[in-house]
Amino acid sequence: MNLELYIDNTRVDLFKDEAITLTDTQQNIRDIALVFTPFSQQFNLPASSTNNKIFKHYYNNDIVNGYDARFRVNAIIKLDGADFKVGKIRLDSVSMKNNKAHAYKVVFFGNTSSLKDIFGDETLSALNPLNAYDIKYNNSDVLNAFRYGLQSSGLSATSTANRNITLPLITLQNYYSYDSTNTITTPNLHNVNWNVLQRELKPAIKCKRIIEAIQTQYNIEFNMADETGIISFFDSDVFDELYLWLHREKTPITNPETTVPLFGIDLQQRSRKLTFADFTFVSGVDYLSGGNLVVSDEYNYSIRLVLDSNAGVELEIISIDKLTNELLDYQTRITPASNYNVTLRDLDSGTLSSRTYDIEFRFNTPTVGVFDAETMLITRTLKDGTPVDSGNYSYNAFNLEQNIFIQDYIPNMKVLDFMTTLFKMFNLTAYTKRGSSKIYVETFDDFMSTGNTHDISKYIVVDSNTIDRPIPYSRINFNYSPSVTQTSLRYLNQFSQQFGNLNYSAPEKYDGQSYDIQVDGQRSQLINIIDENDDLTGVVYGWWVDAESKTTLGSPYMFFNDLIDVADYPVTSLVIEEYNAPSNVSSDRNHTLNFGIEYNEYTGNVNENSLFNRFYSQYIVKLFEEQARVVKFTAQLPSSIVLNYELNDVFIVNGQEYYINSIRTNLLTNKSELELITKQSAYTPSVLT
Repeated sequence: MNLELYIDNTRVDLFKDEAITLTDTQQNIRDIALVFTPFSQQFNLPASSTNNKIFKHYYNNDIVNGYDARFRVNAIIKLDGADFKVGKIRLDSVSMKNNKAHAYKVVFFGNTSSLKDIFGDETLSALNPLNAYDIKYNNSDVLNAFRYGLQSSGLSATSTANRNITLPLITLQNYYSYDSTNTITTPNLHNVNWNVLQRELKPAIKCKRIIEAIQTQYNIEFNMADETGIISFFDSDVFDELYLWLHREKTPITNPETTVPLFGIDLQQRSRKLTFADFTFVSGVDYLSGGNLVVSDEYNYSIRLVLDSNAGVELEIISIDKLTNELLDYQTRITPASNYNVTLRDLDSGTLSSRTYDIEFRFNTPTVGVFDAETMLITRTLKDGTPVDSGNYSYNAFNLEQNIFIQDYIPNMKVLDFMTTLFKMFNLTAYTKRGSSKIYVETFDDFMSTGNTHDISKYIVVDSNTIDRPIPYSRINFNYSPSVTQTSLRYLNQFSQQFGNLNYSAPEKYDGQSYDIQVDGQRSQLINIIDENDDLTGVVYGWWVDAESKTTLGSPYMFFNDLIDVADYPVTSLVIEEYNAPSNVSSDRNHTLNFGIEYNEYTGNVNENSLFNRFYSQYIVKLFEEQARVVKFTAQLPSSIVLNYELNDVFIVNGQEYYINSIRTNLLTNKSELELITKQSAYTPSVLT
């Protein structure tokens, strides 16, 4: 086979005798938390004139604006002229001989491995598209979020699909009972005062909206709905019910008779966000014609806002670059008419480098703020201060209002950790398809149930092969973050088992070790309220307090949002027929968020549709089967197979079917080292409804 390597669409010179070994691996049975992606061992590229141009003579650190090895670059491996693998190349080092560059040492990575590079350490609060779900604080929006859910500010949800924001019944202090006679003195949900209850609640956002925001922010595409018929987990019914509670900090709870903060903010606080997109170009040079401000290090740039508001307003102004989540400026001042100036510069160097800005201006005030028409002036000058040109923009009059900005309350969680948590909970796998930039996300069972079959018997090198035991583990533990809520701590004390966790042991005690999977997420046992007759009402809520009945925090909390019918147990003070509540079980009872079998707080019945049974059991049980083996072969596979196999395919060797665990191919000799798992039974697709 003819081997070619392209970096940024330029063909790279290769050593004639240099082996490039590429490894394709599934979720390795020795680490079931891994997402598979192809990668290569480090290999050398000659320091030819072509390669020196690609890597910009990296060995010479005197070159300004040279090759930046901190980043991976686009690469394609071709076999016989066809794309074999698409991904990234990382430059590790340059070997020198006689003071001259001899070889560039590089590593190839498949596309899915670049997700870590794309997300970096950015947190969910940096997802600017979530602004679309900001809501105004008013009694109508907040109550409707509790009763129905909201599409966006002012729009009540009409279905599960557009129930983007809810206000689930998770209380931060009070333990509620239910008494239709209104004789109890403890907090009573039957006649609760809404102004008291709402101050204990925090909103939640549909996880699917977070995935969509990740796509938009990072310009990547998941197969949310695909014409090939591949069912994306992110487009499934079960994922559509999953929500993330916006509990970032402990909310202070004080005497209900006083003005109590809502979601931890002062009810008198009023705010507004303005971005470049809100302003209209008036005259001069339009710097924002592309939507963002693109600056050059040849000049200095400044932005001046002329704010015209009612007298005596104490104003806090915060400027943030939405593209980097970088704080650019912070000021406080007393208005009316006041100029607000921002000089653009990099925080690290203090000077300005060529880059792109998308600035968000945040205005906060503890009083009513009324602003007349505002103006913005962007000025460009030479380094010595000589004016070059400027652009004038305008914005209409506006008031500062009480708002709930979703980014302010989303848990302090990295984007990558959010994705990793979902992958671990539902045993997801991600991959790319040849010729497509989409990232396909499926359950492992769905992926493994759609592969093709190849008989490779005649390509096996028959000198020798190795047969290994299938797994070195005798026990596998699925663990959420440690319990923090009082109800779950009581469960732990009573059963010596953390609520939501699972310890899975092989049926027979064979020699092995324990393997743990840790999920960065919280589980909490919920409360089914008992009425005055000691009957379960089916009115369920979460109680987010610790052992001392004080508001607690814990890891990010995901739950199935359930719309609860309370016709038989009405909340008379609100005149509502239903409300949003957290649940550990999906609305159709086909799924739970517990790894093990637990009872359903709503029905009191045991639900066996655990995460393990739904998404892990086929994979794990197959590895514990007595006849399971890991078999290693060496094969000389033809290009027709090398170019077309997928990791969910089945290989046949002398009549025996095998699943692929890994393929390590020497692209110079065309020999492949195969690690295969004996197929005892076929995978069946996941239940996602």
